Amino acid sequence: MKKYSVLGNKKKVTMETNVSRLKVVGNNCIIRVQCNQGDVEVIGNDCRLEIKENYGTVNLVGSGGVITIERRSTGDNVTIVGPNCQLLVDGKEKRLSSYEPQLSPFSKDLDDVIESIFTFVMR
Repeated sequence: MKKYSVLGNKKKVTMETNVSRLKVVGNNCIIRVQCNQGDVEVIGNDCRLEIKENYGTVNLVGSGGVITIERRSTGDNVTIVGPNCQLLVDGKEKRLSSYEPQLSPFSKDLDDVIESIFTFVMR
């Protein structure tokens, strides 16, 4: 499977058919795909994905992102990680189990994490 990577802010990517792996890293990016049969991964804040037909996998990591899909097939996979993201399917907002990034479940706050890293570095 071919891999395409795009790095930078405010990038615009347009594909007719995606049968490969597309990875976009940057803020305020716009990705348009007519037919997705591969993997699309977007890492960044305030990004927008517009997909006409989705048969593959779509991953969005960041805050304030919007995924618009006109037609989903059975067996496709859409994952959103981050706050204030939206998934619109056929013009209607869908609730998706979005995942919030968090600290370790064993630490109560950020000071516990910093203290353990600092102790490890000092050794």
